[in-house]
Amino acid sequence: MRSLVVLATAVALVGAASASASVKSPCKLITAADATKALGVSAGAGKAETVGLYQACLYTAGTKGVIVLVRQFSRSNFDKSAKANPGPVVHLNGIGSDAYSVKGGSAVLVWKNGTEVTVAVSGLGKALNAEEALAMVVAARL
Repeated sequence: MRSLVVLATAVALVGAASASASVKSPCKLITAADATKALGVSAGAGKAETVGLYQACLYTAGTKGVIVLVRQFSRSNFDKSAKANPGPVVHLNGIGSDAYSVKGGSAVLVWKNGTEVTVAVSGLGKALNAEEALAMVVAARL
């Protein structure tokens, strides 16, 4: 779980856009049911909070967790910010209008309709598959 907090803090420091009142609720973009499906165990209710420039939602289940970070962001700033993350940074096709896997699959960044969403899963051996599945859910709800 500490890795999710560290990731959320690090991601919050990247970029310079401010959070907006029109930001979609991260706990509605990824629900407890979505987090439970991704983790394979009951995640319970999400904990909503503000983390730096982001609105965040954290789901936990023992040593497993899902964090969703949301902010308003232009597409050009999204691309610059995504590419500035620790590598490898890989462009993902078919998720939202634009998406990247960053830091060797430790998170998936999605952009659609002026909104950036970061999805990170911890406690799973192959988190990237779960992150991509959750990113598809997010893109459909934006």
